[in-house]
Amino acid sequence: MQPFPQKIEGIVFTEVAPSLIPEVHFKDLVKLGAIVRKKHRNKQYEPLTDSLRKIQWVKLNGSRAVAIEREIISQREPCKILFAPPLQIEHSLNITDCVIHTKSALDSMAVFLTDSLDLPFKGGDRDLKRPTFRTAVANKDIRLGQLVKKLEVWLDDLQRIRDEWIHISSISVVIIQGSSDVGILPIPRDVALGLDAMKLPLTKQNFWSTQEFVEYHYSNLITIFHGIVERCIEIESTGLSEAIETSEVEASLGMFPTRVTENMKVTGFKTYL
Repeated sequence: MQPFPQKIEGIVFTEVAPSLIPEVHFKDLVKLGAIVRKKHRNKQYEPLTDSLRKIQWVKLNGSRAVAIEREIISQREPCKILFAPPLQIEHSLNITDCVIHTKSALDSMAVFLTDSLDLPFKGGDRDLKRPTFRTAVANKDIRLGQLVKKLEVWLDDLQRIRDEWIHISSISVVIIQGSSDVGILPIPRDVALGLDAMKLPLTKQNFWSTQEFVEYHYSNLITIFHGIVERCIEIESTGLSEAIETSEVEASLGMFPTRVTENMKVTGFKTYL
């Protein structure tokens, strides 16, 4: 978590993260980062920073999937069957990556919690999908335990979807010709059904719309990240001899470093979005 702009050994942090994920409480991150630096505990918080980076990936994948669906809808014509193979494939890839990176962000959080709470887990056992890990978190910190308990249904849903699409089959999304309450590219709620899901009525009980699927997973991911950050601020603030002050400029965190390899007179930064 670096203030913007800052140059360290030829690496310049130029991107403004809040413009990509404004849902994240960056003032809290700045405050936590300042406390952590004062306590010289930066290394311990690297996994939490990694999870924030992965949250950005989830946001971009989800946003792209929604945009693709809108693009396909815009190509509809009366009395014509519409197919958009490249866009349909890209939609599936982005939805799959959304799930993969959500789980990956959670794994980084689990690694952080293991070290922060001094939990007796190593390797793949550091995983929020495991009831033993969730119980250990709750035993060490009631607040964090309540947070995990609140999100258990989602954590189980996410793991089920990921295991099906990664280890067993793949995402099955069918383009709908005509009106639908779940959009033109609905996602089956029971992912194990595969294409057989299309035999079911196109209702919200049987399918997610792309927008709903993305929002469900992203909002829960943001919730658990915020909860961990807020609790860490409380814990790390204990015992401080003086208040931590942060500047307004630190509210823009550099997340995408670049390396300068030639002499130049820098007149500004340009960000392509």
